[in-house]
Amino acid sequence: MFTRANLNISRSDGERSLFLAFLGVALFGAGLSFTIVNKLGGEAEFLRKLTMYDYWVILAGALGAAGGLFIGKDRLGHDGWDGAGRAALGMVVVTFAATVCAGTLALPGYGTMFGPFATVLAFWETPILLAFWVIVLTACHLLILTWRRERHTLFAIHDDGIPI
Repeated sequence: MFTRANLNISRSDGERSLFLAFLGVALFGAGLSFTIVNKLGGEAEFLRKLTMYDYWVILAGALGAAGGLFIGKDRLGHDGWDGAGRAALGMVVVTFAATVCAGTLALPGYGTMFGPFATVLAFWETPILLAFWVIVLTACHLLILTWRRERHTLFAIHDDGIPI
């Protein structure tokens, strides 16, 4: 039986960076969903027994955040000032797509509207969450930049026509 160790196959730095970007945004999305679901009752209660629906909403937050990053990934990870502007727009796209995806998964139909609304309220009430979300998306931008640079070197060609 062959395993990865026997074949000596490993992931590249770019692939690990892309995985880390998705993992980071999914973990923060789960934490943000946990915060939002705890505030739904009017008070933030972190020391309470979670129901199966609470677990589902947390999982939906993780999946929605990863889905939002997948949708907006093409705007992140570009060089220069133009890349920074695209990343800023990409962060808005990722945030909106993540909240729509998570809300739809958590409560189909009604949650599609409630997800973005609840997220905006959570950011408004607790601005540190917004700051951390921007930091996570900036880290995703830099990690995807590493992946893009690696992908560009795969197709780079020297001046003499020989691939690198």
